[in-house]
Amino acid sequence: MEIQQTHRKINRPLVSLALVGALVSITPQQSHAAFFTTVIIPAIVGGIATGAAVGTVSGLLSWGLKQAEEANKTPDKPDKVWRIQAGRGFNNFPNKEYDLYKSLLSSKIDGGWDWGNAARHYWVKDGQWNKLEVDMKDAVGTYNLSGLINFTGGDLDVNMQKATLRLGQFNGNSFTSFKDSADRTTRVDFNAKNILIDNFVEINNRVGSGAGRKASSTVLTLQASEKITSRENAEISLYDGATLNLVSSSNHSVDLYGKVWMGRLQYVGAYLAPSYSTINTSKVQGEMNFRHLAVGDKNAAQAGIIANKKTNIGVLDLWQSAGLNIIAPPEGGYENKTKDTPAQKTEIQPTQVIDGPFAGGKDTVVNIFRLNTNADGTIRVGGYKASLTTNAAHLHIGEGGVNLSNQASGRSLLVENLTGNITVEGALRVNNQVGGSAVAGSSANFEFKAGTDTNNGTATFNNDIHLGKAVNLSVDAHTAYFNGWITGNGGFNTLDFSGVTDKVNINKLTTASTNVAIKNFNINELLVKTNGISVGEYTNFSEDIGSQSRINTVRLETGTRSIYSGGVKFKGGEKLVINELYYAPWNYFDARNIKNVEITNKLAFGPQGSPWGTAKLMFNNLTLGPNAVMDYSQFSNVTIQGNFINNQGTINYLVRGGNIETLSVGNAAVMSFNNDIDSATGFYKPLIKINSAQDLIKNKEHVLLKAKIIGYDNVSLGTNSKRETLIIEQFKERLALYNNNNRMDICVVRKDNLNDIKACGMAIGNQSMVNNPENYKYLEGKAWKNTGINKTANNTTIAVNLGNNSAPTSSESNTTNLPTNTTNKARFASYALIKNAPFARYSATPNLVAINQHDFGTIESVFELADRSSDIDTLYANSGVQGRDLLQTLLIDSHDAGYARTMIDATSANEITKQLNAATTALNNIASLEHKTSSLQTLSLSNAMILNSRLVNLSRRHTNNIDSFAQRLQALKDQRFASLESAAEVLYQFAPKYEKPTNVWANAIGGTSLNSGGNASLYGTSAGVDAYLNGEVEAIVGGFGSYGYSSFNNRANSLNSGANNTNFGVYSRIFANQHEFDFEAQGALGSDQSSLNFKSALLQDLNQSYNYLAYSAATRASYGYDFAFFRNALVLKPSVGVSYNHLGSTNFKSNSNQKVALKNGSSSQHLFNASANVEARYYYGDTSYFYMNAGVLQEFASVGSNNTTSLNTFKVNAARNPLNTHARVMMGGELQLAKEVFLNLGVIYLHNLISNIGHFASNLGMRYSF
Repeated sequence: MEIQQTHRKINRPLVSLALVGALVSITPQQSHAAFFTTVIIPAIVGGIATGAAVGTVSGLLSWGLKQAEEANKTPDKPDKVWRIQAGRGFNNFPNKEYDLYKSLLSSKIDGGWDWGNAARHYWVKDGQWNKLEVDMKDAVGTYNLSGLINFTGGDLDVNMQKATLRLGQFNGNSFTSFKDSADRTTRVDFNAKNILIDNFVEINNRVGSGAGRKASSTVLTLQASEKITSRENAEISLYDGATLNLVSSSNHSVDLYGKVWMGRLQYVGAYLAPSYSTINTSKVQGEMNFRHLAVGDKNAAQAGIIANKKTNIGVLDLWQSAGLNIIAPPEGGYENKTKDTPAQKTEIQPTQVIDGPFAGGKDTVVNIFRLNTNADGTIRVGGYKASLTTNAAHLHIGEGGVNLSNQASGRSLLVENLTGNITVEGALRVNNQVGGSAVAGSSANFEFKAGTDTNNGTATFNNDIHLGKAVNLSVDAHTAYFNGWITGNGGFNTLDFSGVTDKVNINKLTTASTNVAIKNFNINELLVKTNGISVGEYTNFSEDIGSQSRINTVRLETGTRSIYSGGVKFKGGEKLVINELYYAPWNYFDARNIKNVEITNKLAFGPQGSPWGTAKLMFNNLTLGPNAVMDYSQFSNVTIQGNFINNQGTINYLVRGGNIETLSVGNAAVMSFNNDIDSATGFYKPLIKINSAQDLIKNKEHVLLKAKIIGYDNVSLGTNSKRETLIIEQFKERLALYNNNNRMDICVVRKDNLNDIKACGMAIGNQSMVNNPENYKYLEGKAWKNTGINKTANNTTIAVNLGNNSAPTSSESNTTNLPTNTTNKARFASYALIKNAPFARYSATPNLVAINQHDFGTIESVFELADRSSDIDTLYANSGVQGRDLLQTLLIDSHDAGYARTMIDATSANEITKQLNAATTALNNIASLEHKTSSLQTLSLSNAMILNSRLVNLSRRHTNNIDSFAQRLQALKDQRFASLESAAEVLYQFAPKYEKPTNVWANAIGGTSLNSGGNASLYGTSAGVDAYLNGEVEAIVGGFGSYGYSSFNNRANSLNSGANNTNFGVYSRIFANQHEFDFEAQGALGSDQSSLNFKSALLQDLNQSYNYLAYSAATRASYGYDFAFFRNALVLKPSVGVSYNHLGSTNFKSNSNQKVALKNGSSSQHLFNASANVEARYYYGDTSYFYMNAGVLQEFASVGSNNTTSLNTFKVNAARNPLNTHARVMMGGELQLAKEVFLNLGVIYLHNLISNIGHFASNLGMRYSF
């Protein structure tokens, strides 16, 4: 039976994503549309429109257009379709092996000799224009196809979905085509359960020697539901026009252990023509693994892989002019963008949607363990370039690295990820050598491009890169990381990173006559060598470095001699930040074209030992950053053509030959300093140091720095800068001279430290002090100024001058005389600086004058060294001895003089006393037992109001409305009354308190304490039960318990506390006619969590937290007499009483690990009090009332202990008023809400007339009677 199909014309197609969709969306059994043919990968990924250079992406256009014709072509119309179906028996034996050709194919495949190619070949029966379909879908077992060599067509479709296909066994197979006027494509499809390739497979090879008729194109499709595998000796060769489709519907990987060769050629003449081949793995669900993939057979082969999500290649070999393009699927996979189904009519074309470049999905990966290029000795102008291109999210080259085979005229390798990242783990080699070299004019060039189309790719190199002579590296990306060491050995290299648009990050870079094109970089270490073979060869940063470039360490290696000196130059840039720069002889650093260079840590001479050659450091504007150090000598040869800013750095001058090399600044210089302190001495840290100053020529002005104008600034003062003359004097204090490590301009002699005396003697040249320090112990505890040294600082010059008596003229002589200082004003630092001070005159003190009167280790000496002696009097006047001792503890005892100096310099005298007073107030509160138990007292006060209200309620003898009147009359039978009042009293025996004498009550309570030191508040609840007893003894008895949470904040909010408090007790009242006897006993316990939170730096060490328990116990007894009016509706009651209170707290230690951790022992106190009160009650209705109670309480005896709160050596003994007097007033009342439910309200205020502290509390509660 013949299957007819209308053939259609095609035009040259446009390159688009639609083509890829068409290629990958058709199942292998469909033959009516374009299917799995060669794809135009570079055009799909890059949107290429023009180009001609072979080996580049743009140069693949001709191949793309050629393959597009094949891809968009309707499968050739077969003249006949032969069909074979596997019948009975093939589905019965799953372990049986069959020869596929002999058992099924041979009946419909003819074979014969091709005289033109001198080889045998096979074809579908009756000709290559026919098709053979083999239906084996129910067959099982293994089917071997071996020796089907030179199968030239037509189409072969074998469906054996349940069986295993074994290609090879004893011989290989080749599937090819003959080129004729129809340009037929041979399509061979195998659909099996498993496919094993164990011998060679050739696709679209020429029959025989290949010298005869050419092949057209061949598509081989291998589809397996489980595994596709090739053995190591099973080589798969794709010749020009070959396509291999691999389809695996399971999650198993496809493993090709044998070599896969794309672009294979058969004869020498074919080398002149490129070859095109494609492998399609887009339908592989698992990973795609190539052990060894080769592209190119000494020809400009162009190959493409339509990849799945993950492609792994062990070794990739590229010929010198070959190109491999791996296209990864976009997010969501490939889609067919063709809107119309191709009709089988002539001249009707499908509508295509043309897409531009697309990125691989975010999880697409191409892994290559080793990338290698092969080359021959062919010479060509411009050399040859091999290329690897992909669009995967990640292109990863493993530890095998990259090898570029180089030959005459040069070779290049381009590795490009158009839309994703590139990572290289291994080394870059030339001719299989790390550090391999080339020759001028035949350079070896590595090119890496990441994110070419997206400008968002990252290129990462995790190994060392050693570039030999004439070996160049180019990287284009958004961000580049070089995590190893880049070395340019032998010089004449180019590192072209100008295509990195964001930041280049290099761990270590070694250059020697290297051209570096780079902008906005982070280099951890730059080592600059001189190549030693030519004159004046520099490493050249040939691009503008931008404004965000930084080098952590620059090391200039020592050159061989001046004629071979070299170095590094910069073309230009806005700013370069260098952490450390180490210079060396015969190696230059030329940054004159960079607007600003900043040194953040160190500028120093690198080689050990004495320098023997001259370095050359050239800057436009130079900044020495905070805490940076700059070493300067006659060998430094620093040129600053613009401005020099010393922003709190340190300049170390080295004396050579009795002189100092002047640092000359072309324009302006700024000396910015701070108030940082030497912790051991309390003096300012030097801004300029002169080492070996004892060697300076005497009585000569030695200029340290000169500029057109010099400015001075104390940054620690901020906007509070003093007058310029004072700022200059402050700067002079930071200019220090050293004899070895001993400071010459100031001698610091600490207490009991003979070494300080020796050091002072060595510094000023007094040998007696060195040999007999005991004789000079009177110097201890003081700082001494050497007046033999003169310092100059003005608007153009900084200089020093050493007088004859500043140091001995020889090691044996002693020209320094020590003064006897008896002036009581010596403690003022200003007197040590004023020339006409009585002890500063040459006749009195030729060399040393004391700066401080008080010894080191005292807070007073710190003020004196800071030239603030008058503030000592302010401190004593405003904060007293206690404030002074606290400051001593916080700054000196817990730290050192340097810390104290820093704190004092940053704080005015008024602020110091203000903060000390706040701190002592807070510490007095902490030490005070009254403060610790104040929350318990507030809770007790709240309960006193509630209990008084309960007693007033149950003491009622009045009613207006008597219910159950008949019952009351019955009770009065045969009774006689002398008055109406006595009758009412009998009637009231049937009032509610007799009918329902028991009450349960609960109240919400709140209270606060008001005083100048802070505010305390409390809120909580109280509940109790009481009853009226009407027996032989008329009485009230009750008990209660309460809880309250209290908080305290002082006015400065520096002391904060919170406490959980409980109070419990019993109360009673006994009646004897108008006489009332009250008794009460209660106890309280509180758990307190407190913290100190000072915001100022001066008091920051006080910040800590602590906890303790507070407790109290109290008993009270009182007597009162009722004066009743208006039938007991109004009662006035005066009363007197006595009480006993026991207050206490546990010891505590704060959680601070500082030396100023708070400690406090337990405290207790016994108080005896007497009170007098008057109370007014008004009753109305059967249940309602109102009362007011006022009185005074006087303490008449106090016994107890109050342990000291300690803070390192500072101790606080809280003062307490010996006997307090309190005034108190409270009022309240009750209303009936329901038959047995009542609402009550009360307020109370207590005022300490001695300490002027007030306590206020209130309550709102309910009562239920039964």
